[in-house]
Amino acid sequence: MDQYSRETPLDIVGITWGKPGYYDSPEGKNPWEKVWGLTKFAIPTGIFFTTADAIFITQARNALEAANCFGFWMVPFVGLSVTFSSITYIATNVRGKDDKINYALGALACGPVLHAWKRSTEFSCWGVAILMAAAILKKDSIQKGWEFHPAFRQTLGNYTYDFSLVSEEWPRRPI
Repeated sequence: MDQYSRETPLDIVGITWGKPGYYDSPEGKNPWEKVWGLTKFAIPTGIFFTTADAIFITQARNALEAANCFGFWMVPFVGLSVTFSSITYIATNVRGKDDKINYALGALACGPVLHAWKRSTEFSCWGVAILMAAAILKKDSIQKGWEFHPAFRQTLGNYTYDFSLVSEEWPRRPI
C-alpha cells in the first residue's frame, strides 16, 4: 500500500462512490479524481444539513422552500470542495512543488465562496483561517506520516482493569 491509496468507508451508491479518493494519485495529477475525492464527502454532508434545515429549522412547506434549503447548503459545500481541490491542483502544477503552501492557497481561495455564502466578512475571515489551519495540518500529516483523523477504536468499556471488590472468588456460605 503506497502513501496515496486509502480505503474510504463511505460507499453508498456503489457506482464509483468509494473510489477514486483524493490521495489515490500524487498531487498535481488527475484533477477530476481530486475533485471527486472531496466532492463525494461534500454531497452527503450537504444532504444531511439540507434535510435537517428543511425539516427542523425552516420547516419547508413546499418544493420551492425545500429547493431553497438545498441551494443554501449544497452549493457552498460542493463549491468549497471543488475550489479547494482545483486551486491546490493548479498551484501544484504552477509552482512545481508539493508542499503545504499549495494547500494554504487552496484554502485561501475558498474565502470568496464563504463570503458569497454568508455575506459576512467576519465569518469569511474566521472560516478561511480555520480552513487554512486544517489544510496545513492535513498536508503535514500526509508528509510526516501521522493521522489527522485517527481511526476510532470501538470499545464497550475498559476491560484492562479489574474493578471488582474482591479479586478472588467469595467464600462459600455455610449450609
